[in-house]
Amino acid sequence: MFKKALFVLFFLLLPSIAFAEVHIVATLPTLAALAKEIAEPNAVIDQLASNAEDPHFVNPRPDYILKVSRADLLIYNGMELEIGWLPAIQKNARNAKVMDGESGALDASKYIQPLDVPTGKVDRSMGDIHAQGNPHYLYALPNAILVAGAIADRLSNLDPDHREGYQQRLKAFISKANEIDKKWKSKADALAEADRTVAAYHDSMIYLCNWLSLKQTATIESKPGVAPGPSHIAKLTAQLKAAPVHAILQESYQPRATSDKIAELTKTKVVIIKPGPSPKQTYFEYIEEMLANLF
Repeated sequence: MFKKALFVLFFLLLPSIAFAEVHIVATLPTLAALAKEIAEPNAVIDQLASNAEDPHFVNPRPDYILKVSRADLLIYNGMELEIGWLPAIQKNARNAKVMDGESGALDASKYIQPLDVPTGKVDRSMGDIHAQGNPHYLYALPNAILVAGAIADRLSNLDPDHREGYQQRLKAFISKANEIDKKWKSKADALAEADRTVAAYHDSMIYLCNWLSLKQTATIESKPGVAPGPSHIAKLTAQLKAAPVHAILQESYQPRATSDKIAELTKTKVVIIKPGPSPKQTYFEYIEEMLANLF
């Protein structure tokens, strides 16, 4: 009787063994949203930073270490964006398969074409400069397509039993992304020349501008990551009065006071950019919301 009970229990458990979910941890909200587009329903997906945080400066909570310790795949932005907090989490998680260079670690930046790669010596006097290039590439839809492809390929290798599903969802993602790309590039192309210029608080909009053929003419920070002083603000205000821009782009976690004051003096609108989707937003809902606010 006991052996028969064990036999029945084994077959009851077999489906959960055969269809075990891949545990994915993404460092940023946009990476988590892209993973959901490709991996669900065959994966459990956790994210670390919220879309209310500056991704440069994230407090590595103990539960982050626990999540990474259980991960089959860690997806991160790379290009030193998380350098101040992710390496300590990886080290303390003691999960060898998600260390840099292993099959369970996906540096998404390896699949895009970096912009603003410095050519000379880089030091702290230059501000928050990244030696591998500007790391804010996820604001551009074409880069999201490349990253989604990388996620699908990595999952296909880690979980070959569900390869077909990952690739089918990638195909559907690309089709939808191409529709949105065409829609918003058409809207951007229809703008007058004066409406194709923007200023930015932090130098993080270069990929967005490159995607939509916009021109960033000014940055409110005096150097990347360095708050502007009075002389820089005065000079910038005079510049934007003489050569107005369509909008000042401001990430939601950046301080608002300076942007709002300059906007008031120059009769310019401030457009708040969230660094990633809200918890209940899909990737496409997020990108559509961001661009609707911009245009």
